[in-house]
Amino acid sequence: DRVDKLNEIGFSWSVKAEAEESKWQKRFNELTAYQAKHGDCKVPAKQGEMGTWVHNQRRLRKKGELNQDRVDKLNEIGFSWSVKAEAEESKWQKRFNELTAYQAKHGDCKVP
Repeated sequence: DRVDKLNEIGFSWSVKAEAEESKWQKRFNELTAYQAKHGDCKVPAKQGEMGTWVHNQRRLRKKGELNQDRVDKLNEIGFSWSVKAEAEESKWQKRFNELTAYQAKHGDCKVP
């Protein structure tokens, strides 16, 4: 009876969980603004609280501890789950393009 009465007036049984969700949503909104300004979600880990939060999202997902709803939200805004791998791929692609240009100019890939 008492529980029903509390439920009827919208009593919150999980204040800590709601506070955590609110904090996560706030950081997500900040990341969305960052993405709109910079064109990506690659916040440097050393960039204060936002950098730490982004790093933690990657770590939690890797450990299987980030719920799917959050993963989906991050994916929707183009979140980069493996910045290091993307940087390596970008570096490789740049060098490959240089080699292709060299080959087009010189007719071979025998770079001095």
